[in-house]
Amino acid sequence: MTTSEIRTGVIGLGYFGSFHARQHAANPKGRLAAVVDADRARAEAVGAQYGAVALTDHRELIGKIDAVSITVPTSLHHAVAADFIDAGVHVLIEKPICDTAESARDLIARAEAKGVVLQIGHIERFSPVFGLLREKVRTPLTVECTRIGPWKGRAIDVDVVLDLMIHDIDLVLALVRSEVVAVEAMGSPVLAPTNDFALAQLRFANGTVAHLSASRIADRSERTIKVVEPGRYWSADLASRTVTSFPRGHAVLAHDEIAVPPSDNLALEIDSFLDSVAGLRRPVVDGKAGLDALLVADMIIQHIGQGKLTASSVLIGDSH
Repeated sequence: MTTSEIRTGVIGLGYFGSFHARQHAANPKGRLAAVVDADRARAEAVGAQYGAVALTDHRELIGKIDAVSITVPTSLHHAVAADFIDAGVHVLIEKPICDTAESARDLIARAEAKGVVLQIGHIERFSPVFGLLREKVRTPLTVECTRIGPWKGRAIDVDVVLDLMIHDIDLVLALVRSEVVAVEAMGSPVLAPTNDFALAQLRFANGTVAHLSASRIADRSERTIKVVEPGRYWSADLASRTVTSFPRGHAVLAHDEIAVPPSDNLALEIDSFLDSVAGLRRPVVDGKAGLDALLVADMIIQHIGQGKLTASSVLIGDSH
């Protein structure tokens, strides 16, 4: 299959799903054939905007598309994705992969059996800022990730660990490439029924320690990654698109700052997905990577809820 022959669809046209539809429609490597939403008026409006068929039942897409973006609530990820995978349709699922590890493993097995692409929407992997940081960092000793922002009232049914922190969990796993052997965490609900802020410490088998902070009730916005490695300190700002390095033991003024040109990370993610569908590359974030991030997120949530968690290993394989 060449990319120009790929018929695509988008299921779930809420806040983020509408962006998926826009990027699929704009990408010349595929053709947005249909969109789906339980709200018929919303589906018809988006379909009319991009010249796509509008539907309210995702099962009506089967046989009409080759690849699909699934942006429905996390609790529906398994049921919807399984229908398409079993039908031989390539799937891009928004993060997290599923609401349980068991469901995630089932989707991975189904995709392997059918030989279809299963990509997970960890969009920050496509940030050129993170790409530059990953290229430069060799031996991380400590990693500190901060992802905070003011209250928006969205996704309040989802724990902040699965809503925000999971982005940085995935980035840390990709950066460190080792096993998580211990987790400590704390957090609390404030305005929502689930945790609105969380702090976590991850210890890896290779000795790296990562500190993660996530909040959706902060008084400011920040998305940063700071890394200490032998001889150098790195600071990456995903929002302002800069990567700064300091030689350890030198004055703060002795630093190098690299400005990263603007990019649309979702456009890069969908472009990469279509290349994978065409057989041109492996998915950057495959099902196993999505499962790895979910397993660590579950450990963090359990530790917050129980106050303690028996150390458990999560194998981070070559998929990163």
